[in-house]
Amino acid sequence: MSYKKLLAAYEADVQYPDANGMEQLDMLMTRSEIAKHEPHLSDEERQRLLQADKLLRQQAHLFYKSIKDIADLASWRRDEDVPATHWWWYLDVITQMQQQTQSPESNPVYLSP
Repeated sequence: MSYKKLLAAYEADVQYPDANGMEQLDMLMTRSEIAKHEPHLSDEERQRLLQADKLLRQQAHLFYKSIKDIADLASWRRDEDVPATHWWWYLDVITQMQQQTQSPESNPVYLSP
């Protein structure tokens, strides 16, 4: 599949965070294929990729929710020797970080006496 088709598929996939876990894993593999072709992307394609990535990051918890039912991302990263630069394989970590920054304990409210 050409990188143009991969990009279009990825853009479509990030629109559906409630898809099943297998489809989500396929989306992550598509994103890894796009990474191989990033030097060849035009400026317009780079912008499209950035927007799709932004949507994935914003809804990481929803994508991870589907994936965690069928796969352990930490094991997957280890078994497939996923490079750290492929951040999309770290939806579990991103989700945990987002939850920590949104929890009341991480943002204490100080009341004056």
